[in-house]
Amino acid sequence: MKINARTIIFAIIIIICIFAINFGVYWQFFRNTEEKIENPTQNSEELMALSKDFKNIFNNMLDYQGYNVNTTGVTKIDSSKDLIYTWASRQSTVENRYDLNLNIPKVNISNTSVEKFNQKIKETYVDKANNIIRNANNNTIYTVEYMGYINTNILSLVIKSTLKEGNNPQRVIIQTYNYNLSTNEEISLNQILEIKGLREDVVKNMVLTKVQEADTQSENLRKLGYNLYKRDLTSDIYEIQNTTNYILGANNYLYLIYPYGNANFTDEMDVIVF
Repeated sequence: MKINARTIIFAIIIIICIFAINFGVYWQFFRNTEEKIENPTQNSEELMALSKDFKNIFNNMLDYQGYNVNTTGVTKIDSSKDLIYTWASRQSTVENRYDLNLNIPKVNISNTSVEKFNQKIKETYVDKANNIIRNANNNTIYTVEYMGYINTNILSLVIKSTLKEGNNPQRVIIQTYNYNLSTNEEISLNQILEIKGLREDVVKNMVLTKVQEADTQSENLRKLGYNLYKRDLTSDIYEIQNTTNYILGANNYLYLIYPYGNANFTDEMDVIVF
């Protein structure tokens, strides 16, 4: 069967149209990809600034972030107080013994998980303060401060204590607590990653990258004679399932916090923001 010229022309036109459509789709996809790649550079600088400013966020208050928060299903322990409030406050100095500046929070929710955390707060901070008042004799400086946030019904609390006892190195201890006001239960880091659309492997790789960068900087200073904390880059504390200190902070940013002072006499910590 002979193929006439008109059929050949139609075939060529169809092929050209298909090629043009495919090229348009290809160009649109890769052009958009390139536009999306340009944003992280500026964003990374912003996240780095937030990480460096972490120690300055502690204002001893609860920040609702301007969102409409539904707490109808939440039962408060004390109906007259906010969901997080300053439970114990004290500022006192006894010469040659201690200098205290304490703002110790309480989570004002009637829930077994919250009750356990409030008990942990008491054992960690209140009992330590009482021990200092009774026994300190070596110029102990002890401060406790906190910050709370609510982002789209997720309540986050972070507590920072700074301890300097005599000639011992200064120590900073961080504790966090995260609670879903909609489901009335503690919320895990994996659940927060899912809510924010963050992949666990991507987050883990970023954590390891930032920790390695911080340790390289510390190593350079150690070579100059500075006594700085040495990170164990092989430790499993950087695994997502072992990351226990995290909050949703201002503007829904996720903070992963690795406070080495929780187990050592150091104020060194790594804070990675997403």
